[in-house]
Amino acid sequence: MSDIKTSKIVKLIEIFDQMSKDLSIGRLSNFEKDVLLNLHKETNNKKVKVNIKNINFLDYNGYTISKSTLYKALKSLCEKNLITHLGTKRSSIYKLN
Repeated sequence: MSDIKTSKIVKLIEIFDQMSKDLSIGRLSNFEKDVLLNLHKETNNKKVKVNIKNINFLDYNGYTISKSTLYKALKSLCEKNLITHLGTKRSSIYKLN
């Protein structure tokens, strides 16, 4: 990779880290990013309820995200106040914040 590309990637990482720090969410894991992107695509960034059972969650490489990894990411995204879990504890309804 050329020095220019490396420099641009480093700058993007620094910007993202600063934004995450400003929002007090810390760094997102790759799976948290993947789940958030899937939810965003499904809702077209509208604050609407979405049933996660109707979404095929895919990672960056296009592979299906396992259920256990999905639920860990959802829980973490809720704790970071990026999404909200609606209904009962076993409900599969979420929305973007």
